[in-house]
Amino acid sequence: MTSFILALQFLTVATVNSGLRAGPGDLARSRAWHGVVGGLLGLVLALAAWLLGLWLPPLVLAGVLVLLWGALTRFLHYDGVADTADALVHTTSRERALEIMKDTRLGSFGVAAIAAVMLVKFGALASLGGAALWGGLMAAPALGRGLEAVLSSLLPAARPGVGLGAAVAQGGELWPGLAGGASALIIAILALGAAGAWAALGVLALGLVLGLWFRRRIGGVTGDTLGAAIECGELVSLIVLASIG
Repeated sequence: MTSFILALQFLTVATVNSGLRAGPGDLARSRAWHGVVGGLLGLVLALAAWLLGLWLPPLVLAGVLVLLWGALTRFLHYDGVADTADALVHTTSRERALEIMKDTRLGSFGVAAIAAVMLVKFGALASLGGAALWGGLMAAPALGRGLEAVLSSLLPAARPGVGLGAAVAQGGELWPGLAGGASALIIAILALGAAGAWAALGVLALGLVLGLWFRRRIGGVTGDTLGAAIECGELVSLIVLASIG
């Protein structure tokens, strides 16, 4: 139960136990629940879409959902998108890239990356309707967090012993990340059937690209790159669903 609560509080605004104390490796083991937490987040979004859709037109609904989606995760992963874009899009050394990620200032690549993610999410959600929208809202958060769980299991921490990336990736155990990825796949298929499997395949392809990129550029993952992976996984899921819907 500790691992589940850690995952829930780490990935969303929910605070079940503010005084919860995590021991060494607890955050890494909580990856097993990341897909499930993504599914629960998606369930909240799907219910909101159903209720708000009774009054709001599709374009307005899509905009509200993008904002609600970010708010339910404290917009934390958008920070990862921005820092990853600022650090890795242009050519620089590994050391300089890691320095940029620690810098609190926002650069032009970061601004553009956040705007792109939000705009494409908006467009994809506006392209979906009814059951496809509700299922997509359940599947995408799960697949994004499943991708993050798998990447953090397969790749080392770029800064060992420093930051959230190291805390999540530490321990050397593969099973929590693989369990998180497997639960995300199951949720996507239950929510969307074959379309969920196609979305998962798109996220898998994205994971291969991101994994190679992160390993080559900075030698592994950080909290920022994992946050970016979540957002990119969600985005690819929605793009695939919109394209086949």
